[in-house]
Amino acid sequence: MSLILSKKIYDIKEIPNETGIYYFIDSLNIPIYIGKSLDLNKRISQHLNSKSRKSEKIKMRFDHIRYLITRSELIALLIESQEIKKNTPILNRKLRKKKRAVHVSKYINDNGLFGLKITRDIKDSISSFRSTKSAKSFLEFISEKYGLCKKLNHVISGSHCCFSISSKSKSKKCLTEESKIVYNSKFNKMIKSLTLPKKNFTIFNKKHNKPYPFVSVRNGVVEGYGFTNNKSSFSTKIQKKLDYVTKDETIIVKNYYNKNYSDLEIKVL
Repeated sequence: MSLILSKKIYDIKEIPNETGIYYFIDSLNIPIYIGKSLDLNKRISQHLNSKSRKSEKIKMRFDHIRYLITRSELIALLIESQEIKKNTPILNRKLRKKKRAVHVSKYINDNGLFGLKITRDIKDSISSFRSTKSAKSFLEFISEKYGLCKKLNHVISGSHCCFSISSKSKSKKCLTEESKIVYNSKFNKMIKSLTLPKKNFTIFNKKHNKPYPFVSVRNGVVEGYGFTNNKSSFSTKIQKKLDYVTKDETIIVKNYYNKNYSDLEIKVL
């Protein structure tokens, strides 16, 4: 199956109720907004009927619509990310960055406890951000969600580690007083929730018929996507490789897997 962009659409009745990507395009043939939806007709209608600031800007600037049917929500999410990076539409704010300047990496302290630090070095990073401020917000959120030490994770400085021993805490017990094994186990659970396994595998959705949509992962990095008529014996050479390999795509696949794992089939390569 090949992914074919539609002709220019001026009448919304021509847009199908299918899963895919949609483009609002101006009179100069420049995309001003790109999105994805499980129901293209419904989502585009929402934009055109909404009175939100973004929708008003879309209605003022667009000349026509084009769409791309993907059949697969996961593939639609990946193509949306890639197309926004490629076209940098003026009304898309998220997913535009091809590179991110600030990274969060894992380290181990003198006591053998794992922690997170902000760095400019992308090597071995678990996530990437546009600014130090957004990276710190992430560290605070992830520390609270998994019960991790904010001092170890460089959220705060000072003699005390975090909220767990503050005046508002009921326990008055420092999180790092747990055994090293218990604490590092919580940390590794957090890491696992953010990253893909360092293996080569392909993701299929059990609900799809032929040609089967798939997404391939190589050594923990999203490599590409495609369609095949044979799940058990196919070559990733038939796939469309990503033009921009960023942390966005890893997060997209990981989040999709976490929400839909019961519907997915994993083939280890």
